[in-house]
Amino acid sequence: MSPSKLDSPASYGNGDASVSCSQPENGFVDSLPLIQSEKAVQELLQQTPVQGTDEHLIEFSEALRTVAKALRRAAEGKAAAQAEAAEWKRRYELERTRNLQMERREQSLGKSNGHFEAGRLENSTNSLVLCSQSEEHSRVGSLEQGICSHEVLRDVESDFDSDTIHNKMMRKASFKLSWRCKGENSDQHKHDIVYFERGNITTAERSSKQISLKWESQPQTVLIFTKPNSSSVRILCAEMVRWLREQRKVNIYVEPRVKAELLTESSDFNYVHTWKDDNEILRLHTKVDIVVTLGGDGTVLWAASVFKGPVPPIVPFSLGSLGFMTPFHSEHYRDCLDSVLKGPISITLRHRLQCHIIRDAAKNEYEVDEPILVLNEVTIDRGISSYLTNLECYCDNSFVTCVQGDGLILSTTSGSTAYSLAAGGSMVHPQVPGILFTPICPHSLSFRPLILPEHVTVRVQVPFNSRNPAWVSFDGKDRKQLAAGDALVCSMATWPVPTACQVDSTDDFLRSIHDGLHWNLRKTQSFDGPRDS
Repeated sequence: MSPSKLDSPASYGNGDASVSCSQPENGFVDSLPLIQSEKAVQELLQQTPVQGTDEHLIEFSEALRTVAKALRRAAEGKAAAQAEAAEWKRRYELERTRNLQMERREQSLGKSNGHFEAGRLENSTNSLVLCSQSEEHSRVGSLEQGICSHEVLRDVESDFDSDTIHNKMMRKASFKLSWRCKGENSDQHKHDIVYFERGNITTAERSSKQISLKWESQPQTVLIFTKPNSSSVRILCAEMVRWLREQRKVNIYVEPRVKAELLTESSDFNYVHTWKDDNEILRLHTKVDIVVTLGGDGTVLWAASVFKGPVPPIVPFSLGSLGFMTPFHSEHYRDCLDSVLKGPISITLRHRLQCHIIRDAAKNEYEVDEPILVLNEVTIDRGISSYLTNLECYCDNSFVTCVQGDGLILSTTSGSTAYSLAAGGSMVHPQVPGILFTPICPHSLSFRPLILPEHVTVRVQVPFNSRNPAWVSFDGKDRKQLAAGDALVCSMATWPVPTACQVDSTDDFLRSIHDGLHWNLRKTQSFDGPRDS
């Protein structure tokens, strides 16, 4: 069908049904011609015979209906714009009338109270006028043309009472946003996260900002963890213990294994303290001010696992093969420890996951396994079975997906450079709060990793129709079996692991992926090749 036929409906016997309309200067189409055009289109639709076999007439009728709908929407939009403009004009006139009445009242009061007071009140009143006289004239003209302005009345300082100011302008309601707690008795995340000022929402604080630790009293006790079966670490530990005791006069705690090694070397180390049972381990955080680790990331993971609650600041020295959490070099341990003991120091708050295993065979809550804290990741895999794992995953009771593959990794952001990275997950800054949801060799090309917010609770359950049980490990150890019906529940733990930074958390993180992974390391492109003209 040619465009000329659509543009000339008079050729169908209805010359008055022209849909052309004029457009005034204000940008709106006049509503009366629009209504008349719509009526003309409707009459044309009724008068034009439409045969089911004539495809051109069917197409033309559909086009006319589309034009009619467009005209109706334009007319409704015009009416709404005119109503809005009239409302703003009414508000403006009402405000202007109030200002004039107030000016007359203040002038009458000024005659009795003195010319100075009247002049001051008159200036204050004039400061509340919406615009100057020149702007007022142009604005009235704009309102008459149908252009409305959503400009809020300016608020200036005034000496009038609060009731008068409240009547002069409407202010936006103030509000406050806080972290949502899972229960009324929960004391987690109750601090405000935003400020509200003049209708603008700004964050009050960010959990990922740089954090500095400043001692209010001098540290008195240092706990040292070492990598086992290493002669170089054993020599360095003995030297560090002797220096801390003789030069810095601090109390030293070590593991029972390390104390036995020190006493074997010399009986002079009888001043070193240790613990005897698990009850003393639970009270370590009340005695220890600083934790020093001599080893790699595995030593840091072991030191963090000892503390089931609050963790003292950890100063990790690199004595392993690959360390993303060990920024300090053992050759300069004296300068490093002097700086840490003096303070202030930058620290990285590394979040931990708290994991519960809920057995299907458990009859009550007392038969639930003890919670386990992980710093890197918790891994659910198929174990020695040749079948795919079948895991149902939920996030705050909302179904996420069913994992079919080799397994699933729930990782912290500190563990994003560990097993999760090898499985295709992203590298994430350790102070970004979140839970990494990374599948292991999924049997689906569209199954990509996720990063979930820190406040969610993830539940992974083995369905009853699963062919085989699953196996779960926590930071690479404490391997447990998950039978059909068993579930693993993970959430962000309350107590993070603070680790000391050599510079700051961002600099240490970037240096670790550059040095440890050789991230984006390639030969530089030569400069003697072709160039853009």
